Amino acid sequence: MLLADDILDEGHTLHGIREWCREQGAVEVRIAALAVKAHDRCVEGVCADYIGVEVPDRYVFGYGMDYHEQGRNLPAIYALK
Repeated sequence: MLLADDILDEGHTLHGIREWCREQGAVEVRIAALAVKAHDRCVEGVCADYIGVEVPDRYVFGYGMDYHEQGRNLPAIYALK
C-alpha cells in the first residue's frame, strides 16, 4: 500500500494512518510525500520512502498547501521567514 501526503512534518497523522492500514491487513505500507521538513522532531519510525523535495523547518505553503486558507493554488512552495 502507498500513502501519499502533501507534507511530512512530525508524522503523527501518517503514523496513525499507517497503523490503521496495518490493522486492516496491509502487509507493507510505504509513504510518499511531496515535501519533507528538515528537523529532528519526527515520530520514531515514520519517514517517507519517496520524497519530492526537502523544505526548511518553517511554515510552508503553496502547491496544494495553504496558509490561513490562502495560497493553495500557488505554482511553487514558499516558506515564511
